[in-house]
Amino acid sequence: MSGQRCLSGAGLLLVFLGCGVQVSNESKLVFKYSEGIWNLHQPTYRDYYLACHPDEAIQDLAERVRRYEEARKTGEVVFSSDGVEVIKLGALGNGAYFKVHDSVTTGPSMRFKTTLRPEYININFNEFPPNAILYIMGKPLGTIIRLRPGKTPGPKREVVESMDLRWTWTRLPQGSPAEWCLQSIEPDPTSVKFKSIELKEEPLPEPAAEQGGGTP
Repeated sequence: MSGQRCLSGAGLLLVFLGCGVQVSNESKLVFKYSEGIWNLHQPTYRDYYLACHPDEAIQDLAERVRRYEEARKTGEVVFSSDGVEVIKLGALGNGAYFKVHDSVTTGPSMRFKTTLRPEYININFNEFPPNAILYIMGKPLGTIIRLRPGKTPGPKREVVESMDLRWTWTRLPQGSPAEWCLQSIEPDPTSVKFKSIELKEEPLPEPAAEQGGGTP
């Protein structure tokens, strides 16, 4: 799947940039980092996250994502400071729209929030290969719902409709590959809204029988 789906209207953002339309630095950072996670772009992970976390246990982004994919099969995840879980889980519908607000810069620190709307109801099942397994955020927050796209209406499911994410960045020294590095992305539990939806799906195999680790 294209990394551009990590932002609703990511293509529109690129058009704005190409036409000289003013786009906030915060929006550019969100787009750049999220796209890098989606595309397993190690230089982005290195320059924007590991620069703030040189002692991180897992330095390789591909391995980091593989660990996340294993964890999600258990039906529950912990949202890590690098944001891998929330970025991967948030962008399966029409794309996750990260609307920036409440930005504050104090000295070398910048904080802002983004509003994440996964739009799971708009998942286009035709985009996925046969027998793909999807993972979406359920209720309570941290719960992972596994489902396989199909043609039969499934049960009503409580999924994340929207929530705010808190981003914290630190300005890097002049001459660094990036101007800012990411300290953390944290879901704001008080902002979470859930929605009951019904999706077309098919019976699932047991987790041990899944092939290829499912779909991000």
